[in-house]
Amino acid sequence: MRLAWVPFVVVLLCVAGAGEAIAQDSSAPTGSVEGDASAPKKVFQSLRDFGSFGANVGGMLFMSDDDASNGAFVRPSMQSMFRYRFSEDWVGVGEFGFGWNSYEDRADTVLAVLSGTIGLYRHVSGLLDMDWKIGAGAGIYSWNYKFNGKSVRDPETELHLRALDLGFFTGLELERRIAPHVTLLLTNQAHFLFSENKDDFPSLLGGNDSFIAMRFGVNYHFSPYEGILWERQQKRVIRLESGRTGS
Repeated sequence: MRLAWVPFVVVLLCVAGAGEAIAQDSSAPTGSVEGDASAPKKVFQSLRDFGSFGANVGGMLFMSDDDASNGAFVRPSMQSMFRYRFSEDWVGVGEFGFGWNSYEDRADTVLAVLSGTIGLYRHVSGLLDMDWKIGAGAGIYSWNYKFNGKSVRDPETELHLRALDLGFFTGLELERRIAPHVTLLLTNQAHFLFSENKDDFPSLLGGNDSFIAMRFGVNYHFSPYEGILWERQQKRVIRLESGRTGS
């Protein structure tokens, strides 16, 4: 295990404690006596059929191929997301992310990647009073090997070392609810790119790539039904009659 991942392990351990403290503060009833063990714990309403927007930040590290992973340093990774809860157990996720790695003894060379993915997560545990989910999905990945901000060319083919490839991911996430519509989220994902292209890139980066990413962020939930009147508007006509009868 690389020492660069130690800070992310610390974040994982802190989420439970931080979430517990925030949740207890938000759930304590007004005017309650401190230390009153009989005070009931607040239960939030279900988020079923709720959507949410969120953002998270963390780090990523290329694990293969050798040209992409040798000497790689963990560098920032950012992601925006939209989530929809189909049920208490199933969550659909759409994500857009960006990140890069720098390299030892390669001066100002970086390998950057943009990703757009969709996936599905399923609840598997409530350990430590958090929502543990596992999931998987597919996406499109754009990678670019750059030096001083410009794409590097393969020495043999003179083609720029950049491409748009398909791929997939698997993930584990921990979610902690701290308010009726707000949750904290810690995600750990492994992404696999079908990027092998030895015909265009015989010298560098010709194999399939993969990277892992760990990020921490926040999500805000909303209901698409709140404030919307679904009842059909009906036209009503009122008739007034005098009540007089003719002779």
